[in-house]
Amino acid sequence: MQKWWNDFYKNNRSIVWAAVAGVVLSLGVLWKVPDEVTRFTLIMPIFAGFILFAILTTADEELDGNLSEEKPEKKAKTKKSSKK
Repeated sequence: MQKWWNDFYKNNRSIVWAAVAGVVLSLGVLWKVPDEVTRFTLIMPIFAGFILFAILTTADEELDGNLSEEKPEKKAKTKKSSKK
């Protein structure tokens, strides 16, 4: 688990910190604001901002499915049968 987290954090440092900021701001709103409708109104832009930040910081290659790293398909070799 530790190795997985280190690899994930190394590749997604900005998104991880944006998520931490979003969680902290959301918890602050839940703690400070008493009205449920106002809570919803204040928390939704935080989530929308996180989603927009994640989309804008993600490389185009990752969104397209890593087209540059795809290997071309190898054609199956046909065996020649020997005729007698």
